[in-house]
Amino acid sequence: MAPTLQAERQRVDIHLHLPTRTVVKVLATALIVWAGLQLWPEFVFVVIALLLAVALHPVVVALERRGLPRGPVVAGLAVVMVAAAVLVMVLVFTSLSQQVSALLQDFPGFRERLEARLPPDYPTLRRVVAAIFALPSSPEVAAQLRRPLTLGTVAVSGLVSAVFTLIVTLYLLLDGKRLYAWLIAYVPRVNRDRVAKTAEEVSEVVYAYVRGQIITSALFGVFALIVLHVFGVPAALPLAVLAALCDVIPMVGIILATVPAVLLALTRSPASAALVLICYVAYHLLEAYLIVPRVYGQRLRLSTLAVLLALMAGTTLQGLIGAVLVLPLVAAYPIIERIWLAGYLGAEVLKDHRALGEPGNEGAVDAVLSGERHPWEGPTRQSYRP
Repeated sequence: MAPTLQAERQRVDIHLHLPTRTVVKVLATALIVWAGLQLWPEFVFVVIALLLAVALHPVVVALERRGLPRGPVVAGLAVVMVAAAVLVMVLVFTSLSQQVSALLQDFPGFRERLEARLPPDYPTLRRVVAAIFALPSSPEVAAQLRRPLTLGTVAVSGLVSAVFTLIVTLYLLLDGKRLYAWLIAYVPRVNRDRVAKTAEEVSEVVYAYVRGQIITSALFGVFALIVLHVFGVPAALPLAVLAALCDVIPMVGIILATVPAVLLALTRSPASAALVLICYVAYHLLEAYLIVPRVYGQRLRLSTLAVLLALMAGTTLQGLIGAVLVLPLVAAYPIIERIWLAGYLGAEVLKDHRALGEPGNEGAVDAVLSGERHPWEGPTRQSYRP
């Protein structure tokens, strides 16, 4: 009985002597976690604004070197960005809505004409087309169409988020250096050099990503415009703009761009729709294996498996926005590894990863798997293991 009473007294003493600082730290940590979960969507938009600011910073610096003040430069960029957004909305949504409205008005006649042109030897194609035409009358689509207030709320929320992201981007361009210095002040002085080096190199990765994405999106938009114009597809210009926007979304973007183009090409003929589909898929393969490696260069050279895994994680965590943001973050990992993890991983790991990151370096793969040194590490081929 005595040992039991003694144990109870020890537990009571522990509770009575629990430091107040520990209690405060636990409560503060719980409060920070709760606030982070509540503010997570806003944090994502801040990250988007930060990426845009990093991408636009070289433009602002280049114009400042020409003698222009930062304030008017940022204001000019704001006007250009708003004008571009309005132009895209007018071109894409207005024109496409007109085409879709005209298509819905003549929906039965269009369906009869299209089904009459389908070859009878392809029953699978007929079933696919019938399933597509059955979508507007499906319960799910009908339920969404009966909820205009919900759709309007989503549109307003998206507009507010876009305005918020634009404002944060402009403030970062105006006073981002001071904010960066304010955050750096939290870092111990012994680590500030590494933080500055990391920020500089990650900024280069983000800039390469945004610049490369602008180039590839523009190329896809021009290609889509030419193809759609050649085959006489209605609303060629808004479909081309939509293709350029969808090119930002890895893997899934080609599907989002192809489906409306093929559906509107069906208004011309099944052959036109098939040719548009073939052209889009062929360009996607050309972009993935030839254009992207040349445009992005070494900064964003990621393996296909790494891209798929990153997209899976980003899409699961944050949908399409996560899929767009995850690639520059994954591409920045080698920088983090080299600057911050070198002391924990060792020089051999860094050399192996650097060699394995080079495309076509099968010798590095064989050397790592066999535990041998790479040829450029020395004249002898000795095992890493003692």
